[in-house]
Parts: sequence; C-alpha cells; structure tokens
Amino acid sequence: MVDPWAGIQTAVGKALAPRLAGQLEPHRYAHDRAMRVVRTIDRLARAIPTELRPKRIDLVRTAALYACIGLTAPPRARTSSADNSVDDSAELAADQLQPFLSAADIDLTLKILREHHLKETKLPEAQLLSDAISLEDLGLVGLWNQTRHFHALGRTLEQLIKLWKTQQEYGYWETRLRDGFHFEPARKVAAARLKQVAPIFEQLLKQQQAEDVG
Repeated sequence: MVDPWAGIQTAVGKALAPRLAGQLEPHRYAHDRAMRVVRTIDRLARAIPTELRPKRIDLVRTAALYACIGLTAPPRARTSSADNSVDDSAELAADQLQPFLSAADIDLTLKILREHHLKETKLPEAQLLSDAISLEDLGLVGLWNQTRHFHALGRTLEQLIKLWKTQQEYGYWETRLRDGFHFEPARKVAAARLKQVAPIFEQLLKQQQAEDVG
C-alpha cells in the first residue's frame, strides 16, 4: 500500500497558503509550525509508556496538519470561535482525505481534530495532539510564536513584557503545567521550556528599560 503521507501534506499545503494571504511567502510559517508539531508528536509518542501510548500516531500527525491551519491564520482573520475553527478544519479534512484514507480512518482523524481542544477528552490520540500543540506556547518556540502574533497586531515589546509579568503574577504558567497536559513526558518538557525562557524575559525587561547601558 502506498504511504499517503506525502499526498496529505500536499493537499494541506494548498489550504494553508490562502489563509496567510498578503505575506511574501505565505506557506513558510504555516508549514514550519505544522511540521514542528508533527515532530513533537513523534518524539512524545516514543517517550510515552507503551501501555499509555496512542495506537494511531499516523492519524494524530494527519490531524495536526489540519489543526495548524487555524493556528497559523493571521490574528485579524481569527474572527470565529475555537469550535468553529475546529469545525472548519474538520470539514476541510473530510473533503481532502478521501483519496488517501479509509472511511474509518477519516472518521477517527475528525474525532481527534474535534476533541483535541477539549480538556475532558478521553481519546489518547486527541490528548497527544493537545499536548504537542500546547508545547507551542512554551520556551523559545512559544516566545517566537507570541512575538509574531504581537508584531502582526502592531503591539509593542513593552506589551509583551507586561503580558509575561501578569502571567507570572497570577500563576498562569503553573496552572498550565498542572492542568494543561495529559502525558507526563509533555509536562516535563513544558516545565523545562518554562525555565529556559524566564531569564530571557528578565533580559528583555532590562534592555527595554536600557538598564544594561552605561
């Protein structure tokens, strides 16, 4: 049987480009983020104990490509709710995947897509996708994504630093670490990334105030 992965990537790539219209190379950021999430899925899956590991990693990878369509749309284009965004991605997947997957596999892929953002989901594949996407918010990768988002909205470095300080004051990241991950390997990575980025924000604050000058 021919591996459908290459065909699925091509189909998704055609859908990603229009979502980022107006950029010089609209597909690049979208593809970069989607494939990073896929790599995270692969590595997390290997770290999860066998008895807890989702069985259909291949379909988690496929669902990740469609989940990233909503994640990589320009901030001003995100006018619908999270549920609507997931529904749009699922509808697109249902149409595009027919030449590549069986009806049963398409159904499971759509279930992964629709449940990955639900905290109470019991579907291991959806839990794995959720953890991989959540790691996009943490560490240097998280800073990169947040900076891109702020830049697109015309926000300032001072606003970015203020957001970080507010999150620290209210224990936002501690709550995310405690409640935002399903698998322990993902939680450990998240904790490590959080430690890595804290000193960077401290330096950003000093340089924003020019405290390192003179």
